[in-house]
Amino acid sequence: MKEAVSRVRSAEPKHKFKSYSPSFLVDAMLGDIARKLRIFGYDTLYVKDTSDKSILEIASREKRILLTRDKELFKRVVKTGIEGVLLEQYDEIDNIAYTLSKYGIPCLSFNTGIARCPCCNGILTFKEATEFNGSLPEKIIKNHRVFFQCLNCDKIYWEGKHVSRLHLLVKKINNKIRKFEKESAN
Repeated sequence: MKEAVSRVRSAEPKHKFKSYSPSFLVDAMLGDIARKLRIFGYDTLYVKDTSDKSILEIASREKRILLTRDKELFKRVVKTGIEGVLLEQYDEIDNIAYTLSKYGIPCLSFNTGIARCPCCNGILTFKEATEFNGSLPEKIIKNHRVFFQCLNCDKIYWEGKHVSRLHLLVKKINNKIRKFEKESAN
């Protein structure tokens, strides 16, 4: 029987605490993963152009789970006792699924009501089309009923064709989560 090969490695604090709504800190190499986690409603801080020392300080101070591809940074994560995950695969679906399954998230869903701003991680709030007073093209207002605006950066979102792609992505991630759960059970 072949032994399953781990696709990612993780570091956990000495006193393990699993949260069903974890907050993440994603380093510069994983911007796409940060945006996806935000869209799925996870508080995800994305940092680029900063030192490893600063990243570690933020993760420690804000009690965030550090996601990285940087092996040297991950060694420091383990050494300092910060919670983190080394994502060694280039497949974002595998990386997201493993991370969520590791933190007790049995499945993912896409819900615009809990999504965060993919650009800045801000909270989105529901808005009526009439509240935009000409700041959106008339075609957009005419064809869409549900709008959201970021409370931080004021970016406006609506449920367009991309929502079906997000639901498909959720299915793929959930299939991978189930796969990881089966592998860990064996």
